[in-house]
Amino acid sequence: MADQAQGLRALAKQAHLEDHLGNSALVTPYPAARTIAVTSGKGGVGKTNFTTNLALLLAQARRRVIVVDADLGLANIHVVMGISPTYHLEHVLRGEKTLQEILISTPGGVQIIAGGSGITELANLDHAQRTRFIESLSELDHLADTILVDTGAGLSQNVMGFVLAADEVIVITTPEPTSLADAYATIKVVSRENPGTRLHLVVNMATSEAEASAVYERLSLVARQFLHIELDYLGYLPQDATVSRAVRAQQPFTQFSPGSPVARALSQIVDRLGYPPARPAGVSGFLNRISNFFSGRK
Repeated sequence: MADQAQGLRALAKQAHLEDHLGNSALVTPYPAARTIAVTSGKGGVGKTNFTTNLALLLAQARRRVIVVDADLGLANIHVVMGISPTYHLEHVLRGEKTLQEILISTPGGVQIIAGGSGITELANLDHAQRTRFIESLSELDHLADTILVDTGAGLSQNVMGFVLAADEVIVITTPEPTSLADAYATIKVVSRENPGTRLHLVVNMATSEAEASAVYERLSLVARQFLHIELDYLGYLPQDATVSRAVRAQQPFTQFSPGSPVARALSQIVDRLGYPPARPAGVSGFLNRISNFFSGRK
């Protein structure tokens, strides 16, 4: 672990001098990385596609982004990116690889951590092992401004562990009634279990801006009335054949067709996401919360 931490500190020092695009400039990070979980109440709403392309646009905006693939059942960030990871977080927990060795760099300037079942195995470590591991991973705060966590869909223990550990949560829904009901269920659980979480909403596959706005107004009204919270509306992504063509080509749609309607809409969402409104808890805070969550449910 000492060698790993030393290597990460060297990478962090380099990151201050050279950004992920290779431009020699001082890159000033937050004191701690912003952790954002991307989730949905049901599958098939485009969550992973959204996360991948969001990460790429954030990288284009000169953010240093790491994506953690935490969909333990259907991990497929690598499929969308057209890459094939050999190692994942479980190899780090076993002591077979260092964190540096499992970080996958992509041509778009985003780094990926393939999670596998690794993070949930934190529950099986003793306190000293878990503390050392979290301290080593906290070095990521110096390597990234934003950590995106692509969760599974639904309200299972594994999914909610990741969602409740993040500083912010982006809930993806579509205009379909079942998707709306499941999105509200997710919002309800998050607001109850972690009231301090900032909740964002994105409407995917909308036929028009008016349809997407109506979806937000509907969810916002019930959230305000019954949960006493305010949802932050980031915007919508339109139905666009570009997405399916990009998936078949194993390319993110923002790279496959940067001028497409869906890519332009996502660019507006990036602008609205902006910067965190308060000091984020960072990677160490995220991992402490997820470790406590899984340990408490043994």
